[in-house]
Amino acid sequence: MSKPRSSGDHPHDCRAEEFLRGLREQQSTGTFCDVVLKGSEESAAGIPCHRNVLGVHSAYFRAVFTQDWKDSAEPAFQLRNIDSHTLNELVKYAYTLDLSLDGDNVQCILEAAEFLQMAAVASLCWEYVEDHLQLSDCLDIHALASNHHNSHMIEASLGLIRRHFLHFTQRPDFLQMDAQQLIALIAADDVDVTSEDQVLQAVQRWLDHDRPERLAHLHAVLQVVRVPFLSEQGRQEYELTLASAPAGLPERSSELGSELTKGTETTRTTNPRHSCGAQDAILCVGGCGMAYDGAAEASVDVFCPAIPAVWRLDDLPVQVEQCGVVALDASSMMICGSRAIMTVHRDRRYTDLDDQWWDEPRLRTPRSAAGFAALNGRVYAVGGYDTRDKIAGRSILLSSVEAYDLDSHSWSAVAALPVALASVALVACDGRLYAFGGNGEDRCGCSLAFSYDPATDAWSRLADMPTARSGAAACVAPSGLIYAVGGNSERHVEAYDRATNQWLKKGETVRARYEFGCAIASGKLYALGGYGGPSCHDSIEVYDEDADRWALHESRLPQAKSHFGCAVMKLKRGPRSAPIK
Repeated sequence: MSKPRSSGDHPHDCRAEEFLRGLREQQSTGTFCDVVLKGSEESAAGIPCHRNVLGVHSAYFRAVFTQDWKDSAEPAFQLRNIDSHTLNELVKYAYTLDLSLDGDNVQCILEAAEFLQMAAVASLCWEYVEDHLQLSDCLDIHALASNHHNSHMIEASLGLIRRHFLHFTQRPDFLQMDAQQLIALIAADDVDVTSEDQVLQAVQRWLDHDRPERLAHLHAVLQVVRVPFLSEQGRQEYELTLASAPAGLPERSSELGSELTKGTETTRTTNPRHSCGAQDAILCVGGCGMAYDGAAEASVDVFCPAIPAVWRLDDLPVQVEQCGVVALDASSMMICGSRAIMTVHRDRRYTDLDDQWWDEPRLRTPRSAAGFAALNGRVYAVGGYDTRDKIAGRSILLSSVEAYDLDSHSWSAVAALPVALASVALVACDGRLYAFGGNGEDRCGCSLAFSYDPATDAWSRLADMPTARSGAAACVAPSGLIYAVGGNSERHVEAYDRATNQWLKKGETVRARYEFGCAIASGKLYALGGYGGPSCHDSIEVYDEDADRWALHESRLPQAKSHFGCAVMKLKRGPRSAPIK
């Protein structure tokens, strides 16, 4: 039996290279060549070629050589719109599949490739342009892409400008934009500004550069400024600017504004821009990249469904996994009880998303895989594993519960769970805590459910869940039902009705998830990441409560991970750089 070959040592690869070398040798010596290509320079030497080779790479040459030149005996064919150097590069590619691109030749080669309909070469050129796109080149690339109807590069060039809007408006190129380009730019939702006043100031600067010519377009430009989000001073300046426009609404100006905002970046002047309006954002803190034994992460990933976009904040000062993350208000959160690498189980609070951290008092009992939730000015830590002591190499399971008072900045013990549990799904709702499932002494998921009343400092038993689960997540949906999602790498979902003390079976998730993130943002339930069998997920799912159906979201986390903390906060800014999709 012959020895199997890997794909890397397949003889066809060598034969293809040998074939190309043979063609190149024939072309360099003129052997069997049946056409001579000449560039735009009359004095330049011709390039001997094979018609069939050119026809393989170029739809233009296929058409020429099968029609006008089918029976021609004339060997020379001149291309008056392509210089000889560029033509040599294209011929070299046809015989070697090698293309040398740099900033000086890429546009000439691209123009020639588009004319000759050499799709592979044009694609390589566009890739080079995108990889080397800079703010100083954006308008030139936008014009080039518009000429060739390349919608992807049109968006890429404008997108880079929008992400660096304030910097770009200080450049001379900004002042050279025509009205069409300016309207298309500021009509977009993702222009990165901290206030709408900055958009108006940019418009005024553009107008003042050539006021006599640009006044005719002022009405159309001002149509895409989002007046409701201007400051009081900004509105006054807007009215003064509008009053300086010619009387009446010029027809060409009105049509210009409506045409540019139709079907692409629709102007929503009553909605805030992504970087200005406060949006629900789900923060995924720490975690690990493997199922359970991977290295802890120091990353903070942000998913904003309203944009939608995913991006990464600066890393935490510590690596954390199996931690609790609790949103204290719209702009601050606390990370608690990490079984973290390189830490001593310290609790930290992250405030205003400004990368400022400070230490808070330690938990009375360092614990991992605990449940955390905020209720009535306190943060509760429920159950988990005591990371200080072990019996037979296993961490001690905890039933203890402690509460952190946000006013006194201190932890105190409260009533313990009736049983010791870890990886419990904990949620606060209507003045109570609700704890579902978790690992018991047998280290298997359970179906237990409890409720804690802080007024009486007591836990009460609820109806058991239909599905035993650990590493699940709990969320309070807009309907008031409390959803228990996933756990034990399962897809099962059930909802607890507090009024009837009953469980309702709900639609299953698309992916099985364990130790994942789950949160309500912008009125919808999202499940993010987690472990699901042989590996972790980077996928995100969204739940339609009315239809009782889960669907995969278009966005993904920057990396697959599990065992991370999850909380919802209000962000007044989107990503400062390109969002991670």
